[in-house]
Amino acid sequence: MSTLFVTDLDGTLLGADARISQESAALLHPMLDEGLQLAVATARSPATVVELLRPLGLRTPAVLMTGTMIYDVAHTRCLAATPLARETAAAVCAVLERTGQEALAYSVKGGHLYVYYKEFACDFERSFVSSRIHSPYKTFVQVEHYPEALAGGDTLMFLLALPGAEEARAFYDIFSAIPGLICYYYSDEYGSGGCLLEIYPEGCTKASALARVVEMTGARRIVSFGDNINDVPMFRISAESCAVANAVPEARAAATRVIGANTENGVARWLAEHWRDWQ
Repeated sequence: MSTLFVTDLDGTLLGADARISQESAALLHPMLDEGLQLAVATARSPATVVELLRPLGLRTPAVLMTGTMIYDVAHTRCLAATPLARETAAAVCAVLERTGQEALAYSVKGGHLYVYYKEFACDFERSFVSSRIHSPYKTFVQVEHYPEALAGGDTLMFLLALPGAEEARAFYDIFSAIPGLICYYYSDEYGSGGCLLEIYPEGCTKASALARVVEMTGARRIVSFGDNINDVPMFRISAESCAVANAVPEARAAATRVIGANTENGVARWLAEHWRDWQ
């Protein structure tokens, strides 16, 4: 198969209930059986992705945490990771210590993913963690200081779960000024009213990780699906890029076409009509 089809999850392949719908699964299974090479590229970590994708049985490496991790979902193991430079991670920790702001700090140690936190800063963060804290694929550890907890591992990202856009924008401005970082912030897609601010190594995007997945799979081109700003780099390296109808304006503008919304099973329906054209 010469084409690698890549889809974002939240707001794209997943429905309003944050699941793959029965219709999407029913449409995708015959295509996968016929050889459709489908991968995911998402901001999510293994903690939720493994279970979400289990109904599809995907074997193509997944791009997780917006490109900081390439993950073998079938065998639940990290294949590659791109960490923050130690001095850059230290600069982020210094801001957190100075401001007293809570964050979730993601680190790989011995091939396992850990998430370090201090105290839940708001109800949105508490709810966000509660749905993930019992996963066998990452371990949450409460700590007093971030630098000590992160020592000896590879820091992949920091995530701030904030009560609203005003707080997210303020911290976005602070962290964006630190060399070596790329930041994204956006409203929670499931209506909580909260905002997520993601902090990654500069140059680490879904696109950069997908270049490695292309090498692993032998694909010659990419067809991608997404809805948010962090999908734009992936769109730029794709032969065809599809923004779902509910995508943010920046993603729609960067895409080569707009397809049905995530709540209309837009990705699966488009693939059912067009994937053979890309064989």
